[in-house]
Amino acid sequence: MRRVMVARAITLGLLWLLVSVTASKSETLLCVQEAAGGLKFINGQWQGVMFKNSGYQYVVTSGPNDPLSYDVKELGKDSSLFQCARFKFQNGTISEQMFCGGLGYGMVINFAKLRYVEVYSLGYIDDDRSGQNTPSIGGGKCSTIKP
Repeated sequence: MRRVMVARAITLGLLWLLVSVTASKSETLLCVQEAAGGLKFINGQWQGVMFKNSGYQYVVTSGPNDPLSYDVKELGKDSSLFQCARFKFQNGTISEQMFCGGLGYGMVINFAKLRYVEVYSLGYIDDDRSGQNTPSIGGGKCSTIKP
């Protein structure tokens, strides 16, 4: 009888540890831009152009209280570019991709492939010909950072 009680106590302790670690598990990615391009108004018309790769780096972090909620910041900056959420399906699996942003500006992150695409679409759709509002797309790879 005593062995059974000890075994149950150990099992409950391990289960509690597993639940608490899983519940508080946070995830962090470092994403680095590898390529960029877009549209630019040149000589009276919109043209596709390659942009100099600026090597933007983003830190993508899940919240400690909600592992499906993420914050995206440019490395070295305090303010968030995006606050995002991963989708949890009815069968309990979590989506491999996360969509962030809003009107005209956003980011898609693929956790399985560790890649991202960032899109800024304003300028062209507004027909802003000033050259100061250039639509762009950038993409790169991400690495998981273990705390």
